[in-house]
Amino acid sequence: MVKGGSSKSRRPLAEHGPRRTHAVALTPLIYIRIDSDLVDTMLTWAESASAEAEEVIMSGDDIINIDTSGLKNKMQHSPNFRKLPAANIDLLLEKMEPVRINAGEVVIRQGDEGDYFYVIEQGEALVTRMIDDDEDIEDSVEMAQLGEGSSFGEAALISNSPRNATVSMQTDGVLLRLNKESFLKLMQEPVQNWVAHDEAMDKINQGAVWIDVRSTADFARGHLPGAINIPLNEAHRRSQALDSDRCYICYCQTGRRSSAAAFILSQYGLEVSVLKGGLPSLGSNIELVKEAG
Repeated sequence: MVKGGSSKSRRPLAEHGPRRTHAVALTPLIYIRIDSDLVDTMLTWAESASAEAEEVIMSGDDIINIDTSGLKNKMQHSPNFRKLPAANIDLLLEKMEPVRINAGEVVIRQGDEGDYFYVIEQGEALVTRMIDDDEDIEDSVEMAQLGEGSSFGEAALISNSPRNATVSMQTDGVLLRLNKESFLKLMQEPVQNWVAHDEAMDKINQGAVWIDVRSTADFARGHLPGAINIPLNEAHRRSQALDSDRCYICYCQTGRRSSAAAFILSQYGLEVSVLKGGLPSLGSNIELVKEAG
């Protein structure tokens, strides 16, 4: 029995698939339905946010402070980054070059060749488009206002066609730019060792260890037998305590967060695989273990 306003009502109903239970309304009710893939994407971005508040970057003779954690929180709302492979989130920011831009300065111009992808770290920008190739800038049409965390410039890179609009700064600001080659590479799925259900169970039977990268609360409500809990935002810190002689298989609900965690752990010399399809791929034959209390 789940009653509105109770602690149970704050949790997902039958979040695991295939569904193991039925939910039938006993009274008229109002419920909230949220796309599970979108939720998981936002959790991945939020949990991968750096613990450090700022990163100091040298750009030529300039010193620029970048709030990487805050920037990730803003970027997660962009449709561009919802499609970004989870393992590439940190690499994306690492490859980006910060540049200061003055108010009124044109960043990209309609008709030019695409060279960079941009994210606004500080400031605001205006998107305009000239109709019928009119060269008079005063006849251009305002398309959008862009704020911090917004991104632009990807269309020309993906389609290999000229810029379809002009973007100019409305205020002084800082942009992060990524060259075309890096953008196209990072928007693709990284090479990782994905394992399906049967192969994963074979590895476990041979001594591999499950790593549940979901939150502590999710882990307590049910996890695979023998699994250890290392939430994504703790992967860097906890990696050094893992046995380098063991093999590990990361899992979450969809495979997105576990992909990001596996990439981090592999950087520390650990042998890590990712469960393809997440927990639902194991079907109803696997019983989850609940934490005592």
